[in-house]
Amino acid sequence: MRAVPFFYGWLILPISMVAQFCTSPGQTYGVSLFNTHFTTDLHLSSLDVSFAYMWGTIIASLPMSLIGGFADRFGLRRSMTGVVLIFGCACIFMSQVGGVWSLFLGFLLIRMFGQGSLTLLATNSVDMWFRDRLGFAVGIRNLSMPISLALFPLISESLIDSVGWRSTYFLLGLGVWAAMLPLLFIFFRNRPEDIGQLPDGVKRLPVDPQSEIQEAEIPVDLHLPQFTLGEALLTRSYWILVTLMSSWAMIATALTFVMVSFLQSRGLSAEQAPVIFLCTALTMAICQFVGGWLADHVRLHWLMASGAAMLALSVICYAQINSVYGCAIFGLVFGAAQGVAVSGASSAWARYFGRAHLGKIKGSSMTMIVAGSAAGPYLLNLGAAYFGGYEPVLWLFTAIFALLAVACLFCTPPRVHYPQPEF
Repeated sequence: MRAVPFFYGWLILPISMVAQFCTSPGQTYGVSLFNTHFTTDLHLSSLDVSFAYMWGTIIASLPMSLIGGFADRFGLRRSMTGVVLIFGCACIFMSQVGGVWSLFLGFLLIRMFGQGSLTLLATNSVDMWFRDRLGFAVGIRNLSMPISLALFPLISESLIDSVGWRSTYFLLGLGVWAAMLPLLFIFFRNRPEDIGQLPDGVKRLPVDPQSEIQEAEIPVDLHLPQFTLGEALLTRSYWILVTLMSSWAMIATALTFVMVSFLQSRGLSAEQAPVIFLCTALTMAICQFVGGWLADHVRLHWLMASGAAMLALSVICYAQINSVYGCAIFGLVFGAAQGVAVSGASSAWARYFGRAHLGKIKGSSMTMIVAGSAAGPYLLNLGAAYFGGYEPVLWLFTAIFALLAVACLFCTPPRVHYPQPEF
């Protein structure tokens, strides 16, 4: 690896994209494809499935900081290998569920190790290899999200039609192993210092391959900020970032989860929903790439504030849907808003808090993000039942994003903590 004539981070980048795609069986858009089969074949009500999904997701969110701490201590390569192995087993377990409690356990496992842990480690892998060009790299990495949204439902629906939903889950587990394990064993490396490079490929460290110095003894470059989790928790920017990402996860999941019933309440059919997904994937891909480039050239708090304002606008568009054109407009605005907001927030973690304890810091935020995604659909349905419609809750969501747009203006880089050299 030390002899490669290019910056190795450009190979880590597509590996992280594959890892992000492999989280799809544990994502909401992946699980939703199987809901009707759970209710029919397992003789469960929709409420039973929603209950199992909500509590499985909430409990799955709790150990994310611990998973991040393992990655900080043992390295991303070992941690990701263990997570991939367990996630594949979890998918295979889903093919054997027979009731509400086994379904709850299956949801717990695929959400903990797919949507939570593997997503956390995949995003951290890029953060370890880039610094000044992190925004551009994050923009490319985040293209895996719209790609997954566009391709995974087609793959799963085709498999379900061909071999049934149980065999599909079994094949998805094998597919996760086949896609990720060879990449982790052969190509993946934890950080650039392990092969004598620095973030962005600025220069090579003067490491003699014949020396007795081990890779683990190569220090993290001292010019990067290095916050511990405790120090990060004392900063204003940490809590603004967590609130932005948690609110985005909560509201975006809620809007997606009730989309079919909301369209039907507006006199539209379920066949209009793919229009939204297609438009969302299109503008999300474009704006994540552009937003990643902007993250290297503009201040991140301006980018996040713009994204939050666009998310507020997207909720307004959602509340106004009454035709297929309204579906398209919402999808376009919603995808663009997510692209801009996520590009800014994703770049901020490493740039604001450094790499030394990034796993634990992002893991703590992932706990709240995953919990938010679990609570969103329930809160939206509860509010709709209480107020007699979705509209009052949608205006509340709009106000939340509007307030976050103002708060993000204060999400500036905290006071930098530099690691102290040892003499």
